[in-house]
Amino acid sequence: MKKATIVLILTCFTMCKQKVHSDDVIFVDIDRPEISSIFDYFRSIELIPLETSSDALIADISKIIVHGDRYYMLDQPQQIIFVFDQNGKFLFKINKQGKGPEEYLSVIDININPFTYNLELLDPYGPVHIYDLKGNYIETKRIAYPKLQAVHQFAPVGNHSYVFYAIFQAKKIIYFNIDEKKLQHEEFEEERYLGSFASNSLYKYQDEWYFFRPIHPVVYKIGKEQLEPAFQFDFGAYTQEGTTAVFSDEALMGSLSKRVKELFAQFPYLIHAVRHNSKYVFATLSRKDINHWANIIYDKSTGKTKYIIDFSEKVLFNSHRGEEVIVTDEYVLMSIQWVDLEDRVTKEMLDDENKDILEKVLKSKNELNPILIKYWFK
Repeated sequence: MKKATIVLILTCFTMCKQKVHSDDVIFVDIDRPEISSIFDYFRSIELIPLETSSDALIADISKIIVHGDRYYMLDQPQQIIFVFDQNGKFLFKINKQGKGPEEYLSVIDININPFTYNLELLDPYGPVHIYDLKGNYIETKRIAYPKLQAVHQFAPVGNHSYVFYAIFQAKKIIYFNIDEKKLQHEEFEEERYLGSFASNSLYKYQDEWYFFRPIHPVVYKIGKEQLEPAFQFDFGAYTQEGTTAVFSDEALMGSLSKRVKELFAQFPYLIHAVRHNSKYVFATLSRKDINHWANIIYDKSTGKTKYIIDFSEKVLFNSHRGEEVIVTDEYVLMSIQWVDLEDRVTKEMLDDENKDILEKVLKSKNELNPILIKYWFK
């Protein structure tokens, strides 16, 4: 096992041209699942129902941005950005899909630019539409160069520089100066169809952006000029480098489930989500031999990792259906559909105020908007 780990680390060194410090290697024994309580990590759970009205009907939340006392949310199926206050009260929405001036054809990601404090909407085919935080249109800029196909996430890393994640490009990470319309750098070469297993690969913690992949064990920080290894998972003998895979023509032309089956014939695990803060690293992992996703929680203070299939509360935690998850030093925030609420919390886990919220939601005879769940750290 030690030899396998050394080979893995050397491989990553070669790919990244930089070292992953030994303190940043997270060992996970996926043959020894443990049972933990949600309250080993959190002191309380808060439910925030998002106001449901004729003006605010959400199909699904694919991205949440917390800015001040507001939540900016991308409903990708409807191509609408909804804005709510910290208590879930609906404020306004940006709903300008179209081909005319000040409109967008499609939106796949959103960000609030930390250099301009404007809201930016990413069209997968290149335009970046810019609005102020009240939803007023400002301008449209564009990422474009000859071999660009489409982009799927983006991160502002400088006054004019952006990093784009492109699922179907040969090199997944693109550094681009949007004002000069100049391609600066491309890296992280990966087999095209692996992109379909992890669409939300960029995430933000404090002022830094990070990048993970579904099989590759290294998590990278988005540097100003290139990727920088931040930490990596060591699954012992199961660890594989994971940037190439072989799929049959039937799988490539067929459903995602067929590709998943063929992927699991080559790799023992699939990483669906990674998030971290100053105390913990959280990851969600699936394996072909378990019937639902497992949680990895690494405690930085003790250097110990838990591989958790079931919590003692018998509830789900972290991203299990691609839900948006935000991790700060104060809390974990995620959105879920109201019909899935009982899979996430029980009355026994809540204080009186949140028990009342739970009961009202469960008794509702009408469809409701998604619920935000806030897990407050101890």
